[in-house]
Amino acid sequence: MKNLSFKKIWLGIKAAFPITIPILFGWIFVGITYGILMNDIGYGPLWAMLFSALCFCGGMQIAAIPMMAAGFDPVQMLIMSYFVNFRHTFYGLALLEKYKDTKPFKPFLIYALADEPFSLAVSAQPPEGLEPKYYYFGMTLLTYIYWVGLSGLGSLLGSIITFDTTGLDFALNALFIVLFLQQWKEKGNRPACVIGIAVTLLSRIIFGSTVFLIPALAGMLIIFWLGRNKL
Repeated sequence: MKNLSFKKIWLGIKAAFPITIPILFGWIFVGITYGILMNDIGYGPLWAMLFSALCFCGGMQIAAIPMMAAGFDPVQMLIMSYFVNFRHTFYGLALLEKYKDTKPFKPFLIYALADEPFSLAVSAQPPEGLEPKYYYFGMTLLTYIYWVGLSGLGSLLGSIITFDTTGLDFALNALFIVLFLQQWKEKGNRPACVIGIAVTLLSRIIFGSTVFLIPALAGMLIIFWLGRNKL
């Protein structure tokens, strides 16, 4: 910790802020939706924020809401969380090189490695003159704060405004579609996008709707690893 520079931490946050703005706007509806749904089953803003701070996995958090409403089963929740978030293992493998010199931030970077921070970390390049670890930390910290804060805001709004919440859980799917379209805009990313769609569809056909995600991720990892110098 003695070599840690708080000035560089601030510079890293400042430099990373512009690229996190799309995530912030994308999460406004998703995070608030999650908070509203949490409020619907009796969890106030502090609980919603605590759950987000400890879990930080939007898809599983939203999937867990009906399970919590039906009665908390820790074993079932653990198993489902593992399989839903198994893709994070592949995220970590893809970022081994970028995150190799990120101490003392590495534990937090690993802990907060979700879909959107991963998407940013893969494509973002630190500005010249700033150590990469400060940039990656700033980027991850901002996304973490966004999600936790929006979760609490959603729960607060849900306690003030009452309305029919049917269909709100589709918000996360919509966010993934937006992130995909952002990647598609860059012509250089399109081969990877096509490969991702093709491998996923093939896995869906071969393995069925229940367990296709892990084979699809494994297939994409192998293809991208073999073609890492071309894709």
